[in-house]
Amino acid sequence: MPHRTRIPVLALMGLHFTGCAGDDDKPNPIVGDWGAVQLDGDKLPSMYSEGPYSSVYGLRMNIEDDLVGALEYYSVLDYDSYEYRHSYGSELVVDDSAAPKYRIEVQKNFFGGDIDYSDSVGTAVTSDGYGDGGYLGDDSPTIDLAAPGRPIVAPAELVLTCTLDQDLLTCSSDDVKSLVFKRQVPVAPEEG
Repeated sequence: MPHRTRIPVLALMGLHFTGCAGDDDKPNPIVGDWGAVQLDGDKLPSMYSEGPYSSVYGLRMNIEDDLVGALEYYSVLDYDSYEYRHSYGSELVVDDSAAPKYRIEVQKNFFGGDIDYSDSVGTAVTSDGYGDGGYLGDDSPTIDLAAPGRPIVAPAELVLTCTLDQDLLTCSSDDVKSLVFKRQVPVAPEEG
């Protein structure tokens, strides 16, 4: 490298590494995948089993780096060898200006009553059917249940006030006394 290009290259490298020790590179602690462990004193996910029938349902939340994400209700029903998965949810926006206290605005409130699947802003419904031989295929009546995503065009119907304490996020609202989420740690793939 000629002598004249060494100085600018070293200066650029120095500028590149100056931000490494700062707090700007740290991810926001609320970002990640969260699973509800308690709703108004009841343990989640909720499980029920009787004979060949079993069911599991719960809540999960995902918050991205740009502080938007989704809150989702899910259920898995199993009867003999038939498994039915169902989920619906809503987009959310996080205000982190008072961290570790957060304001989470959920576009659609599915805690406060019946769900309107036909025209609910930010709500998506998905469902999969499985039988003895695996996926039931294109002839399954559950195939056409997926609704297209829509942009957020309405004000929040549910506002959660949350406090983050390490890997626990404790929230409340007008409709929910206590909703506790625990950070979901990603499972590393098995080496083969």
